[in-house]
Amino acid sequence: MRAFFVFIFTLTALIARNLPQETENLSPKIVAVDWTAAEILRSIGYDVAAIGDKRNYEIWVKEPSVENAVDLGLRMQPNLEALIKLKPDFIIIPSFFEFNKNALAQYARVEVIDAYKEGDLYENILDATHRIAKIAKREKEAQNLIRENEEFFKNLRAELARFSNEPIATIQFIDSKHLRIYGENSIYGVSLKKMGLKNASPKEFTFNLWGIATVPITSLFKLPKNSRLVIVEPNPLDIKRELKFNGLFRALGFFENSIQTSPIWSAGSILSMRRFATQLAQNLNQDPRK
Repeated sequence: MRAFFVFIFTLTALIARNLPQETENLSPKIVAVDWTAAEILRSIGYDVAAIGDKRNYEIWVKEPSVENAVDLGLRMQPNLEALIKLKPDFIIIPSFFEFNKNALAQYARVEVIDAYKEGDLYENILDATHRIAKIAKREKEAQNLIRENEEFFKNLRAELARFSNEPIATIQFIDSKHLRIYGENSIYGVSLKKMGLKNASPKEFTFNLWGIATVPITSLFKLPKNSRLVIVEPNPLDIKRELKFNGLFRALGFFENSIQTSPIWSAGSILSMRRFATQLAQNLNQDPRK
């Protein structure tokens, strides 16, 4: 009998000693309140547990899919009841949602990670990718993603070398009189640079942290005359109709040869860069003038 109890005690001790190590090897349950962190998690093969404003993510970001994620409602005010039910290990938020940190910290460890902040945007995206990958235990996948991204843009740069002297202005219409134009330190601007293409957006514009300037359409007169417009959807305007009835559009001279892309999240990360670059390259390569 004594031998039996010794055996049970030893077995229990062995199981208890091994449990922490086994737990460490399991993927943590991660909530990404902001879409940028959600995109990064999905890009390294992690199935994010929940995101904020899932419905609009599926409109603006679309890819990669977050079909299995729980919808937490508003990004600025995530549903606390849903968080309690999820019992996450980590909640990732950007610094501009940090006012929620104390409330969220009651339910999980909160990590504040920014891709969009002062400094070089691409370096910031890489840093955010590494930090999020470490939390998700997907560091190898992040390294592979970044290496593949560099190779992708290297190949695209060589393919599009003949367009290197044609400035490109990436815009998104607000209405027929106002638009957003994207500077060098935007997701589209970084993509253009890595593709070896010129960004036509004037440096004198005032750009926000996301590299966006909101300007009247007349500001497009400041673009170089040989600029090519890239219009990111959703686009509230019918360009053909505007060209027919709007003298200003005809006078600008940029719209007849413009390119339109599907919606691509303007505060995205590596996969958003690649989606934009792929669509732009496909359109440029179809240009009969080149």
